[in-house]
Parts: sequence; C-alpha cells; structure tokens
Amino acid sequence: MPEFTVIKSEESRTADRKVRLHRIGIIARIVAVAVLVLGALFFIRHFFDTQVYTGYEILSKSLRSDSDTAQYMSYNGHILKYSQDGAEAFDGTKDMLWNVTYEMQNPQVATCGDYVALGDQGSTEILVVDPKGAQTEIRTKLPVLNFCVAGQGVVAAVLEDGTTSRINIYDKEGTVLAGIKSTMGKSGYPMDITLSPNGTLLGVAYVRMNQNQLYSSVAFYNFGGVGRNEIDNYVSGYDYDGTVIPRIRFLSDRSAVAIGDDRMVFYNGGQKPESISENRIDREIQSVFYGNGEVALVFRSGQGGDSSEIELYNDRGKLEFSKEFDLKYTDVQLANGLIIIYNDAFCQIFNRRGLSKFDGVFEDSTLLMVPTKSPTRYTLVNRNTTQSIRLD
Repeated sequence: MPEFTVIKSEESRTADRKVRLHRIGIIARIVAVAVLVLGALFFIRHFFDTQVYTGYEILSKSLRSDSDTAQYMSYNGHILKYSQDGAEAFDGTKDMLWNVTYEMQNPQVATCGDYVALGDQGSTEILVVDPKGAQTEIRTKLPVLNFCVAGQGVVAAVLEDGTTSRINIYDKEGTVLAGIKSTMGKSGYPMDITLSPNGTLLGVAYVRMNQNQLYSSVAFYNFGGVGRNEIDNYVSGYDYDGTVIPRIRFLSDRSAVAIGDDRMVFYNGGQKPESISENRIDREIQSVFYGNGEVALVFRSGQGGDSSEIELYNDRGKLEFSKEFDLKYTDVQLANGLIIIYNDAFCQIFNRRGLSKFDGVFEDSTLLMVPTKSPTRYTLVNRNTTQSIRLD
C-alpha cells in the first residue's frame, strides 16, 4: 500500500504557529492569575497572622435585665442563658431565638449543634429544645445522673437503678431506642458518656475495682446498621489498668478523646472507633476545653502564682500549640484558629504560632465572650448589657 506524505503550505504552518502561541498565551495568563490569587491569599493570611490589636470598638449594645443566678454559655455561635426557672437563646445583641420555662433546683445543660438538653440531677425528666424552640420532655422513670445530646436531638442518659446503672438512648420524641445495663462487677460504673454529633456512636468511660485494683475502660456502641447485629450494640473497647478516666468526648462524627489522670487517648473511626494515639500526662490537669475538633489542656505552670500553661492537640493526638500565660482565667475558647483566654476583666488571644494577637482589658465586667465567624468580632455578655465588638 503506497505511503503519502502531507506537505503543509507556508500559510498552514503559520496558522499552526498562531494557534500554538494563542494556547501558550492562554496558559500563561491562567498561571499568572493563579500566582496573583495565591500571592494575595498569602498576603491576606500573613497580614491576619501578624496583625496585633490593642483595643476594641463597640459596634452595638443592648440593655438586658437578668437575675444574679442566671448563667451563660456559648453554643454553636449563639448564647444560652439559663437559670432555675427557664432558659433563653439569643443571637448577638438583638435577636432572641427561643425561650422556655421550667422549674429546676440545679439545672444541668448539654448542647450539640443547635440542640439543647436541660435536666436537674437526680430528677426523672430531661427537656430537649430544638433550633426553633420546640420542646420535648423525656420522662426517664429512674433518676438521671448524667446526660448528653447529639446534633439531631438524640439523648443518652445515665440512670440510677439501685446498685445498677442504666444508659438509655432516646430519640428526639422521647422514645427509648436502646438501653445498656452496667454493674460494678461487670462493666463498671459509667463516669462519663458522649454521643457522636450524628447520634450513631455512644462512647462510655467506665471505672471498676477488681481485687483491690483500679481499672478503667472505654467502650463504644454503634446504633446504626453496623452495631445492629452486635451484642448490646458494642463494637469496640479498651482497658486501662491503674488509672481513672473521668472524661470522654466526641470531637467529630469519627474522632473521640478520653482523658484520664495520667493519659489522654484518641480514637478514630465512624463505625468502630480504634485507638490511634496515647499521650502520657505527668502533671495535674486544671481544665479541659474543646472546640474546632480539638482539645486543650490547661496545667499549672512551674513558675507559681497565676501562671498556667495551655497545650492544644488535634483530633489525632498531635500537639499543635503550647504556651505559658499569666491570666487567672475563667474560660478558654477555641475558634478561627485562635486560642482565646479571658476572665471578667482581661483577655488574651494567641494564634497557633504563639503570637499575642490581643492582650487587653474589658470596659465592663464580662460573663461570657463568644467568638463569631470573623476572627476580629466577638459578642460580650455582661450582667446588664450584651455588646458586639470588633478588635482594632
């Protein structure tokens, strides 16, 4: 079969060169725009990372009249006020989201997402409030020792039944979905419980004695399809000798942390959580704070006085930040990549590199400082006012 050679004319070769040059020009422009965008993003990030604020501007203020017994907490960017006779949620300085009334001697609160659960320790009722303020009353029949709530209103409660403890799971309508029975001789006493935000997983920290030896264990239960065929929905667990683990917390739908007197253990897995990291602790923990899928531990510093040290860990147990500070704190918030430490009069804000972003004085005695989506804007709750501020 004969072969043919195609010979292009000069006009055709010129047209091909123009097409190639046009394509190269387009690619060059795209690369140039990408470099400019990345450069701008780097400049903006560098600016915010290095920007230091010396004061703040009050953008808005609203008056409020509260009883001296009212308490405040931040939840999902909102503000929750609660007392013996009711609770109220509001957003910023003006908009009330909902309010409910009740009678409780010592109200306990659990939140996840926009759901709030309230109960009186030792009572047989838990009040669940959804994002629109609709209420569900869970009647437990047995006294409530502890409870937690998931992001869609599922509630787990530790109930006292004589020498036995029960952990019941309720849906947002108050119907019992599952129950777990525990005794000191078998699984142990449930020191703490936690639900994953999606309500699928339950984590329990148990403690028990065996032949005068102290044991702790962490157990995970799955109430989805994976755990349905398991005995008591139990999917994974770990034992720890000679220690007490009084705290357990889900940081996300697939990560959890258990904190004991001599160790901190991280778990990962959306169906059967597995231990992935164990960090030894050789000093007394003063406080524990959670936020952004992270956990912060505060220790007393060796320098004495009001000096403390904070350590921040990600959800895989890696130390991301460590800093000594001299503020006698009442609260720590983790938001927008910042560590916010404050009391009623003073506030210190650090970034992850330890740079002090703000070290200032509040104009009014502050009960609660709530971060917003902006790293420079916050809501301050005082006894008589609520203020929206911007760092400057």
